[in-house]
Amino acid sequence: MAIKRWLATLLAVLSCLAPASLRAADTGSISGVVFDQGGQLVEGATIRLTGAPLPGERVATTDSAGAYRFPLLLPGAYTLEVSKSGTGTARRAVTVQVDVDTQVDIVLGLNVDETIEVSAAAPVVDLKTTEVNFNYDAQLIKELPLQRTYAGLFQLIPGVAENNAGTTGLVSGGASRQDNTYLIDGVNITNPGFGYLSTEVNEFDIAEFNVKRGAISAEFGRSSGFVTNAVTRSGTNQFKGGVRFEAIPAAWNAKNEATNIRNTTDRWIPAYALGGPILQNKLFFYTSGQLIKSTTSGRVNNLGPVPDSETTTTEFFGKLTFAPVQSQFFNVGYRVRPNKAEFAGVGVNDSPEVATDNEGTNRVATAAWNWFFGQRNYVEAKYLRLDEENESVARTDLGYRPTFDLNNLRRMGYFVDPATGFRYGGAPLLLNQQNYVRNEFRANTGTYFGLGKTSHDLRAGFMFETTEEDLTRTANGWGTITLVEAGRRYQGQYYPTQNPQLSKSRTYSFFVQDNIQVGSRLVFNAGLLINRDEFAQQIGDARNTFLTFDYGDQVQPRLGVNYQLRKGAGDKVYANYGRYYGSDQKSSARAHAPLRLVQNTPFFDAFTGALISDTTSPNTTGRVILPGLQPTYTDEWLVGYATPLGGNWGLDVFYMDRTAKDFIEDQPSVLPASTFVVDNLANARRDYRALTVELTRRMADRWSTTVSYAWSELKGNFDLDYAAGAVFNTSSILQDGPGVFVEDDYRYGPLSEDRPHVLKIFGTYMVTDAFSLGGYVRAQSGTPWERRVQDWYSGYRLLLEPLGTNRNDVWTNVDLLAAYNLRIGGRVVTRLEARILNLFNTQTALSRDNRAFLDPRTRQFNGTQVAGDPASYTRALIINTNQPNPLLGTATSYAPPRRLLLMARVDF
Repeated sequence: MAIKRWLATLLAVLSCLAPASLRAADTGSISGVVFDQGGQLVEGATIRLTGAPLPGERVATTDSAGAYRFPLLLPGAYTLEVSKSGTGTARRAVTVQVDVDTQVDIVLGLNVDETIEVSAAAPVVDLKTTEVNFNYDAQLIKELPLQRTYAGLFQLIPGVAENNAGTTGLVSGGASRQDNTYLIDGVNITNPGFGYLSTEVNEFDIAEFNVKRGAISAEFGRSSGFVTNAVTRSGTNQFKGGVRFEAIPAAWNAKNEATNIRNTTDRWIPAYALGGPILQNKLFFYTSGQLIKSTTSGRVNNLGPVPDSETTTTEFFGKLTFAPVQSQFFNVGYRVRPNKAEFAGVGVNDSPEVATDNEGTNRVATAAWNWFFGQRNYVEAKYLRLDEENESVARTDLGYRPTFDLNNLRRMGYFVDPATGFRYGGAPLLLNQQNYVRNEFRANTGTYFGLGKTSHDLRAGFMFETTEEDLTRTANGWGTITLVEAGRRYQGQYYPTQNPQLSKSRTYSFFVQDNIQVGSRLVFNAGLLINRDEFAQQIGDARNTFLTFDYGDQVQPRLGVNYQLRKGAGDKVYANYGRYYGSDQKSSARAHAPLRLVQNTPFFDAFTGALISDTTSPNTTGRVILPGLQPTYTDEWLVGYATPLGGNWGLDVFYMDRTAKDFIEDQPSVLPASTFVVDNLANARRDYRALTVELTRRMADRWSTTVSYAWSELKGNFDLDYAAGAVFNTSSILQDGPGVFVEDDYRYGPLSEDRPHVLKIFGTYMVTDAFSLGGYVRAQSGTPWERRVQDWYSGYRLLLEPLGTNRNDVWTNVDLLAAYNLRIGGRVVTRLEARILNLFNTQTALSRDNRAFLDPRTRQFNGTQVAGDPASYTRALIINTNQPNPLLGTATSYAPPRRLLLMARVDF
């Protein structure tokens, strides 16, 4: 109750602090000046704004400087009607984009009785901000051959390479895959623990997709990757909707060239959307739903036939938009997405008995309130609740710690055959439950005022967030079983019986930001963000907060400058500095909890099967957090130039330099591996620099295109993208023992997501009013790789040569779309669409077998190690080289084969 009173007081203070920021995370704005025929400013002109996204209308009056503004507008098409008695009228069609202020200056008096009708689009270059910002509306998305998902839209982002990692994320700006922020309607749907995209979105729902790649302002947080925002559709005064059906039969997919096996998964996706008025000009509704059903049959992997599997995902979304009066605006939405997968988790080298049955449900509830008071003033408040429930159950129950039988290893656990790499037995976990909750409240306000020869757009805001992870894990058999110590022992890795772990966090954020315009050509962007993060473990009724990063630990200045080189030409040169603290992921609440879930490591004699020992793994026990621990940070420098080129073309060129330091890791208190402490890694770093060029042509004369090219370099010795799935960002395998120290020989170099060259070309062409084509081309450098052997923990991470010694071939992909639209009557449009992904079926090798030798790891040294020198322990580790890997350098994964997708859609 005290917190609620405190938040209410804070909101009231913020609402009085200053009135009127022009835009927020899921909205744009319109502003401008009204002149008479003689070029004089017009005071007291009435401006009415109407549009499909807006219930009713908004009305403004020009001030003594002839200026007006409409903040917090949902993206879409609007109409401005301007009038003043005795001066004239004008009418403008205006397009609003997310996080862009559309400038519309109007001249009255050309003819007192004449209405002037012209159009105004969002500017090609936003002259008021240094943010590297990109917008893609629903019409463009519909005409491109993309995967029709939230994650599928990542392909549009300039300079960001594809990594075939699904929702785990893409690498941007030198950050890891888990350092991006994903928003829907301006609120955070990123998984709170591990930073991946928590839920997906129906294609019908996306009105506009916004991306921020660099110079992210204090208002938009501290992501060191990219920030994406999918703004959802709302209802209007007209009933509008649609139905669609997408078919992806397995028979339409090309064969995998490496295995000569065709994908055997049939995928069917029906969906609907409907929106309209409940109360004309007051209350709108929007609802959508879809079913995604995938059936895999007749599959064969490297061990033989695999039983059929089925995955089903359903999704429902509802949204209400309400404007009871001009000064009040409400948006409320709810999305639920249950999913179920039977016989999942069987890879190309897995026996069918390791399969699992998975179930989960994602829920996203949002509420937003805007209050406009006065012509320039508003307060915006938003609330989000995100729930993510996941459960995985092994299909083969091996019992708990069965009597160890050398003659039946596949009944002992998840057994990895050392000779073939094939995996048998059962899933390592009998039960795995991971449930997440995020509650987020934010409030923003600001003011626009003049001071001398400067004008100020001053903003301030507050955010309070809580997150929770509820984790339950039950071992299956002895967990994962591998052969170690030169074939003398079998090692297990399992979770002993223990209570679930409940991990929690709290985050408080304050920002202030001022966009200062000096004259007509110079704009400064100055901002400051401070955060407080608390990491806690809930044990019964007691909350134990064991780690806090306070406001003073996370002071994040942002300073940018924009200058128009050619007055009136709409171009700018810009530069920006920003610091970003990477504490958004809350996996530390689990990893560093005093009573975290632990794992045991048993050893068995490989000749007799006798249990030698069964002890708790030191790297999973409670850690000692050393005093003075600092949060990880990234410093970014960015410079660029952007300009219109003619009426429809635009060019943006920017150079980005980022360095990340103060990485946090658990590490042995005594080498080589003992009890663990948590500290900053003094010798760890990631360095990124990139030059990106984007050339864009808006739709005109039936065609549009975007061409982007990025040269980049990502180097370092701290690579959190070493695994296919999500990892702890402060408690990874790095620095845990010999072979994974950042100080090791060869460790500094090109990181696994380094892609020096990324070229993207996409465009649309309206052949006729009914027939359209869309194309997408991406060419990017291959993945770097190097020869490796087993480290202290039996993973192939110990380097035998410098990082990036080898590199895979360039990966080029071409996608094509063809669509035919048939209009029936005035409102009904039937669309038939075909998309071919990987048109030329170029199945480029994306990864290769980097295992130089297959000998089991040892934990023996040659005696040359030096106390306190981590790298010396790796050098001294005895590595057996009796079993060269005959498959070294052979491809282990390929670009997906050619796929054909057909869709029928009816909109009304």
